[in-house]
Amino acid sequence: MYQGIGNNIYSVASRSVKMAKQRVFMSVSVFLLLFALLIVRLAYIMIINGNQQDKFFDSVPAIISRSDIIDRNGNIIATSLPTVSLYACPHEIMDLDEAASKLANVFPDLDEKNIKEKLSSARKFIWLKRHLSPKKEQLVLNQGIPGLHFFKTEKRVYPDRNLLAHVIGGTDIDNMGIAGVEKVFDELLKSSNAPLTLSIDMKVQHAVHDELQKSLEEFSAIGGAAIVMKISTGEIISMVSLPDFDPNKNSDPTDKERFNMVTSSAVEPGSSAKIFNTAMALETGKITPFTQFDARYPLKVGKFIIHDFKGQARFLSVEEILKYSSNIGSAKIALEVGASAQKQFFKKIGLLDPVYCELSESQHPLYPRQWSDVSAMTISFGHGIALSPLHLISVFSGLLNNGLLVPPTLLKKERALSEKAIISPEVSYQLKALLRINVTEGKHKLADVPGYCVGGKSGTAEKLKKGHYMKNANYCGFIGAFPMTDPLYAVYVLLDEPKASAKTYGYATAGWNATPTAAKIIHRIGPLLGVMAISTEEPDWKKKLKIP
Repeated sequence: MYQGIGNNIYSVASRSVKMAKQRVFMSVSVFLLLFALLIVRLAYIMIINGNQQDKFFDSVPAIISRSDIIDRNGNIIATSLPTVSLYACPHEIMDLDEAASKLANVFPDLDEKNIKEKLSSARKFIWLKRHLSPKKEQLVLNQGIPGLHFFKTEKRVYPDRNLLAHVIGGTDIDNMGIAGVEKVFDELLKSSNAPLTLSIDMKVQHAVHDELQKSLEEFSAIGGAAIVMKISTGEIISMVSLPDFDPNKNSDPTDKERFNMVTSSAVEPGSSAKIFNTAMALETGKITPFTQFDARYPLKVGKFIIHDFKGQARFLSVEEILKYSSNIGSAKIALEVGASAQKQFFKKIGLLDPVYCELSESQHPLYPRQWSDVSAMTISFGHGIALSPLHLISVFSGLLNNGLLVPPTLLKKERALSEKAIISPEVSYQLKALLRINVTEGKHKLADVPGYCVGGKSGTAEKLKKGHYMKNANYCGFIGAFPMTDPLYAVYVLLDEPKASAKTYGYATAGWNATPTAAKIIHRIGPLLGVMAISTEEPDWKKKLKIP
């Protein structure tokens, strides 16, 4: 029988389909809603909570990568090694007592109570230990302490430890340069992949450091400095200041250890200044190496008397004044030239202006404002003017560099950065002969090194303390160069308060301590620098005093 609409057999199926569609729609809607909520949550985490995460890591320093520092031969002076540092998120720590106890066992140098106080902090990030060794890292991992994490870092390493302490300076715990070359070239070292090449020769540095250390021990000196310079380019081949420190250690060096005597001290040069006074005399053109001055009697200057140590008590030529280190003769030369002319000459050759290298620590020269006749006389033999060793060797090298002054540098250079004429080539020629004669015939025979034609001059100056000169506390120095046939390298050695001994026959003057120290240094570094010992007979230095 025919069924009416109210009894349509398809109505049940239709309702089932409709209900199915509704359920699918509801399921999809719920899914989409959940998905939308997930997106919102992710957005919240990334945007809102992300800002909190940024704040969380504000105290975490970025990894500072630094390029290597190498010597002139490519040997590594400073490099960076990958390390890890340990930090804690206090809010993740579950058991403070357990965590503090375990960490104290791993790190005996950390106080358990202090660790617990740190972990109790409301801060979200706390450094616990920087630059861990792989062994320590594994020990921490073995403890299984939640809330501890590792951060990849780099540690600056100096393979030769204190050998170049005052040149290299060092970095802080975050790998930022804080002293020396590391500080001066901080930005360059962080931005360049190429190594920074210094003028230093590590083999020479080792020899100089070793000999200076031995000298301090032998003469019971409280400190010392030594510097080797390539005359033609101004390159500093070696720079040593003792005492020194190990830049690998986190402990702060003492003021004495941190002090760079080569660049930061102001030392009266003593009789070494007679080199400059002699150059002044010859540069006038009116005084020759053979010009005679009366050195028979002491000079009375106000309350003071200028006399010679074991003087000759006769007329002396300019050559002999330098050779016998006559204070009287030097003062007579200064008076002959005049105080004003002496000051002008000293300024011309660079003694009155600061000398800089790439280190930020640099001492300005000290000299009297009023350059009187008395000042001229005392300055002629090295009292009343004070210079750093770097300053002294720079000007000395200029005098021997055919009269061309070049700025000192700690960077490897193929040629001089600049040149400034300070004396004539003829006077430079005469000075080379005078300084060699000073060693072969004068008071500096202990400076001679067979085959290397060393020339130079010592200087002893009483230390000035609280405005008074100390009779038993001297600065003793020797400035020299080799080979004087064609000077390639200058060497300056300075000892701070060396003591007299039976070996020095009771003397504590430079001729008995700084002079032989310089000779030992030259003997060791000559072959390292490729300077061949002269096997043939030396030239007649007396004849060289006459301008050809």
